[in-house]
Amino acid sequence: MRTIAQILLVTATMVAGFAAHAQPYPNRPLKLVVPFPPGGNVDLSARILAPELSKELGQPIVVENKAGAGGTVGLDSVAKAAPDGYTLGVASPINHLAAPSLYPKLPYDSIKDFSPVGLIASVPMVLVVGPSSQVKTVQELVTRAKSRPGAMTMASAGSGSGNHIVGELFQDATGAKFVHVPYKGSAPANTDVAGGHVDLHFDQLSSILALVQGGKLNALAVTTAKRSPLLPQVPTLAESGVPNFDASTTLGLVLPGGAEPALVTRLNAALNKVLQRPAVREQFNKLGAEPRESSAGEYAEFIRSEIARTARIVREAKITLD
Repeated sequence: MRTIAQILLVTATMVAGFAAHAQPYPNRPLKLVVPFPPGGNVDLSARILAPELSKELGQPIVVENKAGAGGTVGLDSVAKAAPDGYTLGVASPINHLAAPSLYPKLPYDSIKDFSPVGLIASVPMVLVVGPSSQVKTVQELVTRAKSRPGAMTMASAGSGSGNHIVGELFQDATGAKFVHVPYKGSAPANTDVAGGHVDLHFDQLSSILALVQGGKLNALAVTTAKRSPLLPQVPTLAESGVPNFDASTTLGLVLPGGAEPALVTRLNAALNKVLQRPAVREQFNKLGAEPRESSAGEYAEFIRSEIARTARIVREAKITLD
């Protein structure tokens, strides 16, 4: 038989366990995994979000950069973490939406291994040409490309990059065909477009804004459904004769798969409240980004549709990683 002391010890342990379990979430610091190096658009977005989300949740949020393999290393660490709400991750198009089509041995399932919390922000891509280019509008570009099959060149930040995929989406939508010229990053691609060595490039607004404002590149259109307040004079592709075109670098907040619905709801509410704050919106706008409030369900549907759209383009354009 158990002694009275043993029974009391077991009872005390159970009570302590129940009390710990009953503590409101969160009751300790959280970790926000950024799957890319410091300084880029994803990292800067996370560092705008983290301190404000920390205020809303009442606990510190530590940003952890875990780069590698196009962002898949960091996102894999999120997928394999406990779904208790203390490990969050920033998902991007390349490591979350395009990865299933680009990596034959991806260590995670982009749908099953994550619990979508909500969208964070979108950064438009901008279609740019060099200042000496004879092309001044999107329709002139399309007409010229169709009249000279295989003669025009399109730069990208690398085969399978977001820049490349958006360029392929544009060709699919217009019927124009360009010779793809991959570079090791956006900077050298923009340099060669500015110098007239390559005809065009699709790049993030945050990467080319200074070049456009300085007259080193000409912006023909933005790829989102709405114009950017940072380039209000530049039309959208839809306004330029490419109906329903909408593509961007859209970031989202995810938890490991299997998170409790109540936890997702709690974090979604906190995220949307933060994204509504004028100071937060201003910081994102300075990056050329538009904050995107959403429900968890809307983000989940966005993930499914974008994975399918990207898979089709990757397959039809025969895109492979460098």
